[in-house]
Amino acid sequence: MKKAKEFLLISPRLKYPTGDVPLGILYLASSLRSRLGIIPDIVDLSFSKKPFAEIKERLREFQYQWIGLSAMITMARASKELARMIKTIQPGAKIILGGPHPTTLPEQCPAELFDFLAIGEAEESLVELVGKGTGEGVAGIWFKREDQWSRNPPRPPISDLDRIPFPAFDLIELDRYLQLWFQLDTIGEPVTGVNLMATRGCPHQCSFCQPTLEKLFGRKLRKRTPDNIIEELKWLKDRFRIQGFNFMDDTLVVDPGWCRELARKMAEAKLGLVFGCNVRADLADREVLSALKEAGLRKIYIGIEAFSDRIRNEILNKRIDRKEIEKSVDTAKSLGLKIQGFFMIGAPGEQRAEVRDTLTYARKLDLDDLTINITTPLPRTYLYEKFQDQIAVAEENFDYYRRYAFREKELSQRWLRKAQVIGYLRFYLRARKFLELAGWLLNPRMLRRTWLKLKRVL
Repeated sequence: MKKAKEFLLISPRLKYPTGDVPLGILYLASSLRSRLGIIPDIVDLSFSKKPFAEIKERLREFQYQWIGLSAMITMARASKELARMIKTIQPGAKIILGGPHPTTLPEQCPAELFDFLAIGEAEESLVELVGKGTGEGVAGIWFKREDQWSRNPPRPPISDLDRIPFPAFDLIELDRYLQLWFQLDTIGEPVTGVNLMATRGCPHQCSFCQPTLEKLFGRKLRKRTPDNIIEELKWLKDRFRIQGFNFMDDTLVVDPGWCRELARKMAEAKLGLVFGCNVRADLADREVLSALKEAGLRKIYIGIEAFSDRIRNEILNKRIDRKEIEKSVDTAKSLGLKIQGFFMIGAPGEQRAEVRDTLTYARKLDLDDLTINITTPLPRTYLYEKFQDQIAVAEENFDYYRRYAFREKELSQRWLRKAQVIGYLRFYLRARKFLELAGWLLNPRMLRRTWLKLKRVL
């Protein structure tokens, strides 16, 4: 006889495993536990060699009342396959799909497979849904009625982020993530750490992110209090012995006053942790970065995107010029910070010469690490809506690490992948970088992490 359980949360990430915890699911788990006393099982399929077999075995052992999946567009197909299997094995379980995919493309989430869709920020929606047992009148939830979606109105974003309990890191095997977490390897030593969110939302209007981010998190930037963040960091250090962390916020430094207060309180707390964060080039203020360095900042990530002003500002709507990029790099370097640059190649209308210029620029800037993604029109972004007639790949097949989504003209899938790989090789095989890379490969603790990064592009 099956053992009865209330809730199962699944992260259907089948490709590109990393040491990044599924933060969204962990927030949902902590909300269920705090508000309803429900302690869910959590399964992250990125660690599974046979993910569907693992879920099937679990479903045969336990009878769940509720099963939640959180999916980006790259996980959409896996989510449908899992839901179909769940319906076969446990037809009585109520299946909820949340995350960016149902928020942006709910019409592609079939009501015959899912019972509920969680649209946007879901902590409060999920708690209310499970508490009531029905989707009737639950803001932020779509529910099934005769295999058709019935839509409730959107739920306003949570105004006070401190009300949300810390992610349920204690409900997963965190050691598995800590051993693979490679975010701060560039600083020269293996660091065990996790990702954190200090804010939700972004006021900027880059065409590859917006307005999708606003659909997920609302228009207004919301911030946790520094004391709340420090309390979580103390808990993580004491309980799990973390050595560092990464702020995953789109841009941590939007509010300089709040950022300086956070830095001051972190320094006063003497946490002894190192960390990284995303910084927009035009917001790389020396005073703010210096204060954050005193608090443990060792690495920043800058979205540079392209060398061409036309691509960066007209197509991607970044609204940053090269002088600001170069100044931000110089500022960070003068403070002794490591820098990872994010680049995109293959924007609509981009020419081969512009791609080559971007890859040359990546080598000329004083960067320590880089990521080269293939420009992908994520659903409902401005980029997606403006160039929809040029998209040649189904949304479920989007892959910004390896696949070109647009119709081949001047650029092709084969040429872009070759340019991407060559861009990485020419950056990392320079004498200085090659010695550093060799050090990573010779360090047993870094070898597997480096391999995970390489698998994204090889």
